[in-house]
Amino acid sequence: MRRFLLLGVLSALAAAALATPTMSTGIGPPGGTIYAFDQAYRAIATPTSLPNRGPFDTIYVFPDCSSCASVSEAAPGHPGYNGGRWRVVEALGITSQLTNAEDVVAQATDLVDTGTRFVCPLIRG
Repeated sequence: MRRFLLLGVLSALAAAALATPTMSTGIGPPGGTIYAFDQAYRAIATPTSLPNRGPFDTIYVFPDCSSCASVSEAAPGHPGYNGGRWRVVEALGITSQLTNAEDVVAQATDLVDTGTRFVCPLIRG
């Protein structure tokens, strides 16, 4: 039960982190910006959580930078993209916006897998 509660809270936090002014105006689904390969993508937040089975791409979130958008290691049109199936990893020690996964991995003081898995497609911004 505790695991399901934690998963629900983390999923809600991930969706909230992706929210934009569009959500606050009630026009369309919640979404936001995610960077991959130095390119901005739009995301459509969907209320999903997945079991830890099958392929996932990593999406980095930044607990030490509340204004930072998430960064992905994969994106549409790049080899190995899994269609928006994500595993959430906290990148600790990041305090300013990065736009590619290589910089995140190089600059983070620690990378922590949160255990959260969800689906959220990326759309080229």
